[in-house]
Amino acid sequence: MGVKGLKSYIESRKKNYIRSWAFRDSQLIIDGCNLYYSLYFDCKLDQMHGGDYDAFEVMIIQFFDNLAACNIKPYVVLDGGDDHTNKKFDTLMKRKQQKINAAYALSMGKKASVLPTLVKNVFRQLLRKLKVPMVQCLAEADWEIAALAKEWDCPVLSNDSDFYIFNLRRGLLPLTHFQWRNVRLDKRTNQKIIQVKHFTVGTFCASFKMNIELLPVFASISGNDYVKLENVKYPDWEEYSTITGMENARIDGLLNWLSQFRGPEEAVSALLKFTDNKEKAIVQEALLKGIKEYQLTTGFLAQFFHSKVIPQTALPGPLQDLPKWILKPLLEGRMSSSIIDMLVHQRVYLTPQVENFQLPCTSETSRPIRQVIYGLLLLGEQQTTDKQELAIQIFTGTSKRYVEEYSRQQLALSNQKVEAIQTRVMEELQLETLWKQPHAVRLQVLLETLGVSSTMLKGIPSVLQLQMFVTRYWLVNAQPQPCQVHLWGLLVGMVYGKSSSTSKTERDTLLKLKLQPGRKRIYLENEAAHLYSQWQSCLKWSLNLNRLLSDPLSEPECARLYCGTLVHHVVGELRRGITLESLLMRGSSAEQLFKQLKEAIVSLVGEDFMKKMKTGLEHRGKRQSAGKRESGQNPPIDDLSSCFEHLMDEDIDDNEDYVVNEKTSKAKGPKMMSECSIRTRHKAKARNADNPSKKYERRCFE
Repeated sequence: MGVKGLKSYIESRKKNYIRSWAFRDSQLIIDGCNLYYSLYFDCKLDQMHGGDYDAFEVMIIQFFDNLAACNIKPYVVLDGGDDHTNKKFDTLMKRKQQKINAAYALSMGKKASVLPTLVKNVFRQLLRKLKVPMVQCLAEADWEIAALAKEWDCPVLSNDSDFYIFNLRRGLLPLTHFQWRNVRLDKRTNQKIIQVKHFTVGTFCASFKMNIELLPVFASISGNDYVKLENVKYPDWEEYSTITGMENARIDGLLNWLSQFRGPEEAVSALLKFTDNKEKAIVQEALLKGIKEYQLTTGFLAQFFHSKVIPQTALPGPLQDLPKWILKPLLEGRMSSSIIDMLVHQRVYLTPQVENFQLPCTSETSRPIRQVIYGLLLLGEQQTTDKQELAIQIFTGTSKRYVEEYSRQQLALSNQKVEAIQTRVMEELQLETLWKQPHAVRLQVLLETLGVSSTMLKGIPSVLQLQMFVTRYWLVNAQPQPCQVHLWGLLVGMVYGKSSSTSKTERDTLLKLKLQPGRKRIYLENEAAHLYSQWQSCLKWSLNLNRLLSDPLSEPECARLYCGTLVHHVVGELRRGITLESLLMRGSSAEQLFKQLKEAIVSLVGEDFMKKMKTGLEHRGKRQSAGKRESGQNPPIDDLSSCFEHLMDEDIDDNEDYVVNEKTSKAKGPKMMSECSIRTRHKAKARNADNPSKKYERRCFE
């Protein structure tokens, strides 16, 4: 939802619409999606290199620790799937295209905001670990958040402008002004507080001498994600304004115009006088629907927070037949909300990351994993249908089920239907009873999907299995094929994540990766960015599949698996000739863990596969020449071909130097194809973008 321009209007006015408040000793309903977006972007964490999840974890812990210090009891509510009525579909499509544009801008070194792939996974996992009460709604969360805040008589924490419209007695605390970092001591009470800004619709409407019930009319006329009346000829609202300035004058004028009416009915009737007779019925219906979106009754969240029970009447129509064993983990945030869209709408949105936009979207690599998820959700339902009806469907060819995947075709939002599939072991499985299946059966579905045999489980600790199986799947299926430098960089990142509970000084000692003074930026290698985005996509959908199968493998902590800036550091170091051994302290726990991870991967893909992998040093001369031209420095003259000869040895090199290549893209021209700076030997792969799925279809089952 959201009313464009309202937040800036309220904050720009000299009148005291938002008041300072020393906040403590209260329940607080938190707009969860708004929070993790704000924390990640406001703290200026990495977006270009795939995300720094360890730093994000630190921010989340600090945030909730500070709330606890002030005796603030948080209740986090997350968005779920799309509304089953599809009333926001057009808006969603526009936003998906905007995200594609933003990801491309970042890939070209420009400023933009893209949320890394695993941020929501990290957020949900950590809230469970911190035991912060959390609910993931089945649809958009705004209304449920407002209904709960009204029922519990406590404020809402969010930046969503819709909470300036809902009639909440305890009002809104805008995240923008929530000074959670600076816990202060109130000298009067000697208690800790967080300084905030506080908004209530009562104070706001009183300044206009306006009935509070007219605010939903204002939101509907202004236009939000649900109500679009662009073709209606409204009055010139600026004529009613007491201020100057285009956007603010329009909002101010509309509020002043509405203040003359006693209630919504009178205001709507007056507005219809400006509308053509042909449009009156349509406009009236749209306005009344928009007004209804802000009418609050009792929701289901309070009951679920207290008893983990949801009334059947609270479920949207299409979800009333959802198996109860799926419903609970969905609401608890243990299962991805994308499952709702798959079941209700048979569609899924695949958000592109910073990647090579001349190649197919990085989500293509994980498509076979999603196809198995589709099969479990959609074909598993068919097992419960009448046998005669099912036989007819098979005979007529109508038994196949598809999910529409929304992705990108270069820079354009695109969609294509992807078939739900069944592996051999899935043929007799039913969605209703999937959780009751023996562990061995559920495990076999996951292993078969990732191309792993049960014998490969031996020798790999259970806590490492899922991440290692995903990495094996990525090595075999990624396009372009990863080089050794990409694999070693990824494994070193996992080692770093495992040591994240130690002090920074100790981590810097275990992993000798220090930036030289004055070096702040990290070179973005297009090929590495593309490959690591593929790996994250494979991990994300493998986690979803593992959860749908009731966790046959232990779920790893996402925050400990990938640190984008560090992984790209390692690749840059190895590219320039630093040996892998020089990055790890001899005899340290970091060195031992790396060896364990390396041995696991070798056992999964085989030594022949490892020998055939390119080292990743083939383009080093070209990079050095470019670096020499830009910096005036001479490149290293050591023998490139010998750089990886000692990777499998025990000897450790003590070289601690670190150099960061700060080359930035200087591509020009209006067309994406001429702008992209391709740093890969797989340019020809772009020619398959029109039909990318064929390359990946069922490769994991071969």
